[in-house]
This record gives sequence, structure tokens and C-alpha cells, in this order.
Amino acid sequence: MDKGGMFLRRQLAAVGILAWFIFMMGAGCADRSTQPQEYIREDFVMNTLIQVRVFAAEAESGQKAGQEVLDEFTRIDHLTDRFAEKNLSDPEISDVYRINQNAGIRPVPVSKDTLTMLERGSYFSTMCSGAFDVTVGPLMNLWGFGQAQYHVPSTEELKSGLELVGYQQVVVDKTRKTVFLPEKGMEIDLGGIAKGYATDKAVQKLRQMGIESALINAGGSVYALGSKPDGEPWLVGIQDPRDEKNLVACLRIKDTAVVTSGDYERYFTRDGVCYHHILDPATGQPARSIMSSTIVAPSAADADVLSTALFVLGSGPGMELVNKISATDAVLVDDLGNITFSEGLSNQIKFTGGGGYTLQNGEVGGDS
Repeated sequence: MDKGGMFLRRQLAAVGILAWFIFMMGAGCADRSTQPQEYIREDFVMNTLIQVRVFAAEAESGQKAGQEVLDEFTRIDHLTDRFAEKNLSDPEISDVYRINQNAGIRPVPVSKDTLTMLERGSYFSTMCSGAFDVTVGPLMNLWGFGQAQYHVPSTEELKSGLELVGYQQVVVDKTRKTVFLPEKGMEIDLGGIAKGYATDKAVQKLRQMGIESALINAGGSVYALGSKPDGEPWLVGIQDPRDEKNLVACLRIKDTAVVTSGDYERYFTRDGVCYHHILDPATGQPARSIMSSTIVAPSAADADVLSTALFVLGSGPGMELVNKISATDAVLVDDLGNITFSEGLSNQIKFTGGGGYTLQNGEVGGDS
């Protein structure tokens, strides 16, 4: 696949994954001058299109709030960019880049945000027995993901790469605020949490500014702040993993993150075989039992991590895991076209019936 095709596909993912937002202001005789107005900002950050819809009574506060969201994504992107090839003495250099460049050499001072992402990632890595692992950097490099230099690694290459993977080896010193990778060649990749974490930080900013209604779409990471201005929940769609123009389901949400990981987001084809970017840390190969994994949770960072973990674990083990986590639900589409969802979503999800998928839980209510 050429780079142009990949770029287009990323753009489609950015506006397509969970991006069928349906917003309808309630009709009536109320004075519109007293109602909050919609302010939209967007920019291309973290290799995806970030779209922000803010509702505010004044234009200045609405526009400022939208910009604050984009600024937060840019800030977290600067911290987590592992391809920031600059002078290592530059104080603005990415934390992740400096950590990786100093692997096997010395601990690296990092920001509070980087420490938080690593700690949260480690927490879930332990919970899912390594199905999510921030040290997959060497494997991502072997496959060429990140810089679009695609390559199908040999068995020997994968074996060597797997020797450098292991979240348990990351040394985090909370007192000194440092991170150390003990083996040269190890690399951290925070791509499985950074977008969700940036979403959470952006929502925090909005709340501090007094914004009560907003929607953030960061590709596969969505957060609905509050309700729509008319008091109704937001309606967010889950994309059909085999048809970007259609949905498999719609969710009614408020004050909630919805994050999807899919095998259609970043991939390339060699000799008729499709290789996607969600790698199983245990094998170094793309995980194959799931087409898409959607997580609904209070935290976008947690949902980001879990969407990857459940994709790797598969439907059975994945649902067992998510059912143990408070206020967290999932919708999984497996490689056989079966859809499984957690019971906590029963009253807020509506399936479209399209795509020929089999709904494992039976018919579901929930007006849409």
C-alpha cells in the first residue's frame, strides 16, 4: 500500500471511527439568545484529525475552550512522540524519545504526565497478563508501523524483537521522577494510551473553564462531556469494521469515553495478506481473533488501553476482564462476524442489523 493510501485511510479513520455524531437542537419557542451556541475547532495532531464541539453562551469562551483542547493534544503529543529526532539536550524533546535513546545507559527525568501514563499502562498490563504492553516499540519498528516503512519480519527478527519486550522491565522511580529501560534496544511506545490520556486532560480543562456540554473526537477516542444542550444524551456510532460508510451500533452516552481499536485503522498488504498494527506482545504478530474492540468507560485513557488489550485477548477472555472492571463496558466484533457486548450497555445501545453480523446477546432495546 502506498503512503498516500495510508494517509487517506487515517483521515477516514479519524472522521469515521465512532464519528457519526448526531446532534439535534430541540425545537421550540425558547429565546435562542439565551441558549449555548456551538463552537467547532479541529486540527491534525497525533496523526489524526482532532475535532472539538463546544457549547458555550459566549463566543470568546467557546472558542478559547476549543483551542485549549487542541493545545492539550499537542502538549501530550510532544511528550510521547518517539520519532522526535532532535538534540537530546533540547528541553522540549519528547520524553519517550529520550527514554528510548537512553535505553541501557541511564535513567531519564520525565514529566508527571509521562509517569502517570506509564503507571496506568503497567496497572492494566498486569491485569490483562501483558496483552497490553508499552514496550512493544521494537516490534512496531520491525513491522514498520509509525513511519510507514512496512516490512514483514522474519521468524528470527521477531524472536530478537520479542527479547526486548516486557513491561515488567521498565524501571519507574516516582521519587526521582525518572524512567529507565535496562536493555539497549528496548523502546517504549505510548500509542495505546496517549490519545486517550490527552482526551482526559482536555476534558479536565473544559470542566475547569465551566463548559458543561462538549464532544471531543480524536479518531478512535471520543468523549462526551455532559449531555447535549437540550438535555438528551449524545448519540455515538460504532463503525462497521468492514464498511467505513456504515455502523453496527449506536450508543447513547454522557460524561463517558468511547474508544475503538480496529484492524482497519492502520495496515498494509503483502502477497495478499493484510497486516494491521495491533500486535500481540506475546507473539509479535498482528492479533487476529477480533475485528474491532470498543470500550465505554469514564476515563478515555483507560478505555484506550483496554480497547487494545481486549483486541489481543479475544472475545471470551476480553469480556471476562471487562466484567471485572467497574463502570466499564465493551462491544466486540470477532473475526467470524459475531458481536458480543457487556450487559451494562443493554439500555443504551441499539444495533443496526447491518453487515450480516450475528448478535450473540440477542436483541437489544435502547431508543436511538
